Amino acid sequence: MISAWLRRGFLIVVGLLLAGCSDLDLRRGAAAPADTTPEQATSSRSRGPERKAGRATAEATSFAALRRTLRRLVAAEETFFAENGTYSDDSSLIGGILEPDVSIRFFWLSRDGWAASATHPALPGRDCVTFGGQGHAPPTTLKYVRSGRPGVPVCDDHSPPRKPLAAEPPNPTPPNPDAADPVDLLDPRVVMKVDLRNLAHSQETYVAMHGFFARRTEALALQYLWHPDVTVRIIEADAQSWAARATHSRFPGKSCVIWFGAVSRRPATDAQRREAARAGEPVCD
Repeated sequence: MISAWLRRGFLIVVGLLLAGCSDLDLRRGAAAPADTTPEQATSSRSRGPERKAGRATAEATSFAALRRTLRRLVAAEETFFAENGTYSDDSSLIGGILEPDVSIRFFWLSRDGWAASATHPALPGRDCVTFGGQGHAPPTTLKYVRSGRPGVPVCDDHSPPRKPLAAEPPNPTPPNPDAADPVDLLDPRVVMKVDLRNLAHSQETYVAMHGFFARRTEALALQYLWHPDVTVRIIEADAQSWAARATHSRFPGKSCVIWFGAVSRRPATDAQRREAARAGEPVCD
């Protein structure tokens, strides 16, 4: 009898010991996932800057595409104006200059000037703008309301600089990607033709106001500003006619000429002695 009780007690003790060991193993197993939580959190934190850097790179790539498109648009519009005396939004002119996913919208377009914006689906609420000629105020970007010089794209691609505190030294000025002038890359003959056609438009306005054509370009400065590398000189002018010559600092020894009305003598270019066959149509060496 006593032996049976002893055996029963022994079995109870063994069962309790096994249960305790199993419970200990379960607790250890439950604690294991907690040991990986700090590593996961660290990994998540490290991916944050990577994602931010990836977004910044993607935005920079998209803005670069907008700038390239607008620079090509400036060159296309200036070239078209040089040959035709007006600007154009013809799709055949625009279609070949677009970067993938870039869209162009014209704010205005006339014989005297144009303005446009470029947008990208990866840049919601932001854009780049540029313009050429005159006739309206310069366009502004969507987000930061920026505007630039004629022919130079300006974009919403960087936040306005933070004003430094009085105790802080001023930050160095970062390079401005909008500073390059696409017109500098054009053939000098295109630029000279553009200025001579602008001169023709200015003379139309001037004669309507004064009854005779301007004899000096200074009198037309309020209507058009010539390109920096171009010099325009009016050779002769009266109430019925005028003639002019344009030279370019990067085109030495050569020139473009234009005339209108019954001039005493049609002007000829410096190098090849070319004369324009039609009134108001510039011709170059």
